[in-house]
Amino acid sequence: MWAGHTVSLAGSQVTVVALPLVAALTLGADAWEMGVLLAFGRAPYLVVGLPAGVWVDRLPRRVVLLGGSLGQALVLGMVPLAAAMGILSLTLLCAVAFLAGVLAVFTDIAGLAFVPVVVPPEQLSSAQGALEVSQSGAQVAGPSIAGWLVQVLSAPLALLADVASFLFSAAMFGAIRVGEPERAAVRDSMWRQIAGGAKAVFRPRLLRYVTLCTATHILFHNAFTAVFLLYLTRDLALAPSVLGTALAVGAVGGVLGSVAGTRLGTWLGATPAMAVAIVLTGVGIGLVALADNVVLVAGAQALMWFALQVYNVLQVPVRYALTPAKIHGSVNATIRTTVWGTAPIGALVGGLLGAVVGLRMTLLLAGIGAATSALWLLGAARSTVSYWDDPESVIGRSPKGC
Repeated sequence: MWAGHTVSLAGSQVTVVALPLVAALTLGADAWEMGVLLAFGRAPYLVVGLPAGVWVDRLPRRVVLLGGSLGQALVLGMVPLAAAMGILSLTLLCAVAFLAGVLAVFTDIAGLAFVPVVVPPEQLSSAQGALEVSQSGAQVAGPSIAGWLVQVLSAPLALLADVASFLFSAAMFGAIRVGEPERAAVRDSMWRQIAGGAKAVFRPRLLRYVTLCTATHILFHNAFTAVFLLYLTRDLALAPSVLGTALAVGAVGGVLGSVAGTRLGTWLGATPAMAVAIVLTGVGIGLVALADNVVLVAGAQALMWFALQVYNVLQVPVRYALTPAKIHGSVNATIRTTVWGTAPIGALVGGLLGAVVGLRMTLLLAGIGAATSALWLLGAARSTVSYWDDPESVIGRSPKGC
């Protein structure tokens, strides 16, 4: 599972860079069009997120991962094919982004729910750290590979790297043999299962406020993402290869954050550590707006990704500790729909601001907004303090005990 996840993440990081560059460089998209493209890629959680969680609880999660990987390979392969046929357009890019996003919703939720199946409860925090290391490693390798592929081959052809990564991950998921937990009762209606997942997420104070913090941060982070690559290619005039290298160097901070997250949570206390990390992500975003060369961009990105990965290592295991395994599909769907449901709004806001107040000012405002997300954690801090005294031991407790 880890091998398939890691290779798939690396390929997807190529798409994170290459797909917007198809719009910006190949099709000449402006700030608003970039925001619209990103919004289409983020919208699937609003459309299918909650039902997907129910189906993940009803279906074998390994099968969902396998089918989703094969489907994403097929959908992304349409972009280089359309470019070769001369029919590539922004409308087609938006459709591809949406369809790939729908499949990613299922694989994302199934992947999160599959981790407790293959990992013992006392090792969930370490496992999440390992997955975050893969995420950060992908963010180091992917953008650099993407930049060179775009410069040497073209942006549409660069997407073939992600197609290959999904085929590899499908092979890995297909080889897994492990018993899965009891399925949620099919006699329950879909809406009842959705409601059950929502109650499990929003009833515990700690999980509720952590989820709202993440949702607010995602909104502003996507406002930043909507105009970020446009800012680098047009305002700073960075070539694709230089751009990719800068993003890769910056992502090294994420690797360090993935490794250090659990230790920092133990040292500072998890809630204070999460609050500091969220503030620092906003600072990193804001510093990009002040950067006028590739070195400063890389440094700002390193700070942002370090802090964000510290936050992710600490916040994801909360849901495992507070919710039973058999409804992790619905729980993850509720959280993902809540937090990623703000993403298309943030993307459209970022695109609109980029067109009205300029790219640099949009980045600065996004950084300020991202930092203020930490205010939600003031509510989380009022939860039972002893709960977070020892993050590792908390993850080892049963949901009923928590």
